Amino acid sequence: MSNNYQVLALKWRPKYFKDVVGQPHITETIEKAFEKDRLAQAFLFSGPRGVGKTTTARLLAMSLNGSDKPTTKYDIDSEKVKSIISGSSMDVIEIDGASNRGIDEIRELRENIQFLPADGNFKVIIIDEVHMLTTQAFNALLKTLEEPPKHVKFILATTDVHKIPQTIISRCQKFDFAPLSNKTITERLEYIVSEESREIDDKSLELIASKANGSMRDALGYLDQVFVLSDKKINFDEVENLLGVVPVEILFLISDALNNKDGNLLLEVLSKIQDKGFIIEDLLKELIMHFRNLSLLNYKKGLELVGVDTELAKRYRKCSYSWSEKDLVRLSNNLSELYSKIKLFPDQFLIFEVHLIKLLQFDSSIEIQNFLKKDISENENNEPVRIKEEIKTIPEKKVNTDDKKPKEVQELSISLLKNEWEETIKYISKKRGSVGAQLTGCILGSLENNILELISYDGSDFNKKLLEENLDDIGNLINEKYNSKIKMKLSIDTNVEKIEEEEKENMNENDIVSIFDGKDAL
Repeated sequence: MSNNYQVLALKWRPKYFKDVVGQPHITETIEKAFEKDRLAQAFLFSGPRGVGKTTTARLLAMSLNGSDKPTTKYDIDSEKVKSIISGSSMDVIEIDGASNRGIDEIRELRENIQFLPADGNFKVIIIDEVHMLTTQAFNALLKTLEEPPKHVKFILATTDVHKIPQTIISRCQKFDFAPLSNKTITERLEYIVSEESREIDDKSLELIASKANGSMRDALGYLDQVFVLSDKKINFDEVENLLGVVPVEILFLISDALNNKDGNLLLEVLSKIQDKGFIIEDLLKELIMHFRNLSLLNYKKGLELVGVDTELAKRYRKCSYSWSEKDLVRLSNNLSELYSKIKLFPDQFLIFEVHLIKLLQFDSSIEIQNFLKKDISENENNEPVRIKEEIKTIPEKKVNTDDKKPKEVQELSISLLKNEWEETIKYISKKRGSVGAQLTGCILGSLENNILELISYDGSDFNKKLLEENLDDIGNLINEKYNSKIKMKLSIDTNVEKIEEEEKENMNENDIVSIFDGKDAL
């Protein structure tokens, strides 16, 4: 290998602020600060890895010390700038917070910054991964940040800003770096591929950008790997195999198997996953995004807004899964919980396999309003099944499944119905538990012209609405029990308790004897 070879991340590191991609809110602000000569004493760059924090810090150092006066229009070929780029400048000191995190290193730094810059305009101190400093080191740094010498500029960079004390943050000018979009990364990769005189199709570059997960440094690292494959045009399949990316086909096969409750198909897919050796964490993440994309089908331009390419979006729109939007959210949450715990298990594939098999038993969500309006019966295997929608008309005749002969139509009397009302409620509860629960607060009124009056002493609008919605079902179940043809009407009487008390007062001796099973207390 040639000693002059440079990895792409170093070779294509931005030389000026205008070359930094995806962070215009930061680069433009810093450039204007130089134009107006309003430079802070300390800067804090925070954000995920690979988005340009350290690069921006070095560009800031070059702008401070690259010319006779601070400016963003420095000469990239000057000795001052070259020494900063190579790391040999005595006035730009880079410190790794992870390996120089103690109080002794910070005390030494405080002593060194007392000296004036040797060649530049400022002593520039860049502390990378500053969140790794100890509490004592932060305390030692605090006073210096509050009142630094005029010839010193601090630039702090971190991926975990929440670990930095607020006393430190409040003394810095804070800039938040955002993850780079797939589109931004793809456009940058296209430019670099063109400048490197290589050929890679757009689909492959989009795959690299997606795999990079918002990090330009990771994307350039993957591109370095891809360049090794061939000096000729590189196709998508080669890139997919090299990067170990989970094919979209695998994701659709998993969702097909779960939706159709096809265990055989699921096991075939799991076998392919094991043979290919996919990283389970990456696979889970892709699967969660897959269900996210399925849920976005319910929204206009949802897939386009999250950056799903046109061809893949067409495939998603062809899906005809029976899941509701709530089902997709439940599935996504279920897989997200597994993703957060999967690192705890040594055999991740086994846990993933068992979890997907459990999801084969996934039942669809049911709206409570619809549940109250549906009949739930039991089949021959005593398994609950859903049957057709609420019956609005009372059937003319019910067939007795025991002897296959129709019952004789009974002439009902109000006294019979009242005497057996508790038994009737139990009967209805077995058939429709939710309806039976409502009837415990009701009594029977009159029976005239085959219309049975149901009286409720709960006057709330909610209870009244539920009873009205289920009134036909109550009539159907009573008719089923007695083989009758009555219809129901609902009355609301909040004084029904008083009626019951009056009935008790009017109770005669025979009623009392009946209650005590005819036993004489004397």
